[in-house]
Amino acid sequence: MLTKHRISGKNESDLGTFRGTAIIACDVMRTELELAAQGAAVQFHFIDQGLHRTPKKMAALIQEKLDIVNESAERVVLAYGLCSGGIKGVRGSCHELVVPKCHDCIALFFGSASVYQEAFRARPGTYYLTPGWVAAKRDPLGTIYDDYAPKHGMETAVWVMQEELKHYTHIALINTGVGDLDHLRARAKENCAFLEKEYCEIQGSLDYFKKLVHGPYKEDEFVIIPPGGEVTEDMFFDQPKTG
Repeated sequence: MLTKHRISGKNESDLGTFRGTAIIACDVMRTELELAAQGAAVQFHFIDQGLHRTPKKMAALIQEKLDIVNESAERVVLAYGLCSGGIKGVRGSCHELVVPKCHDCIALFFGSASVYQEAFRARPGTYYLTPGWVAAKRDPLGTIYDDYAPKHGMETAVWVMQEELKHYTHIALINTGVGDLDHLRARAKENCAFLEKEYCEIQGSLDYFKKLVHGPYKEDEFVIIPPGGEVTEDMFFDQPKTG
């Protein structure tokens, strides 16, 4: 489900004549992006965060929104990583399409893909939780109780999640400075206790989000797709995968 857009520094009545940057983003990063914008002339178009579990549906929904904003924006930024190939095939129209050069959105919360890579190499068995995931209960516990259990029963739901996370040793909360940290931390620790994982906390950053909004869009951090161009996986090949 597409969520209603928000505009920083613009009224909704200005949509038809808007000539700034339109950002299509997963709702999981809503708070971080709106903080990073700080009154800039930006249109935000948020899409439901549950799409990460159904990446095959992602491209069509993003394309639908992209085709709309292309008519009113000067630049379109897609605030997604490659997301298991979910954005593959998305095509720009009359403007350049700017995409972060990272394989998943966790790099955005770290502040850069290189910092994320360093963290992955230091402890590859880490499952990361962002403030948005935890607040919306899109964490493992939320998936068990809200998604799996109603369909398959509690016992099977727990078993499926344990299988999904069997190669992970830690669950890490990325602290980007947004939300009720005490609540987020308690919820993350509850996930750890239930799934018998070790808890850790990682300092996040708004740096990548600020670059998404304001630039500069350097080639080592962003893929720049020319008008009419299409997102392909090979555009991200020089950024090593992390799982």
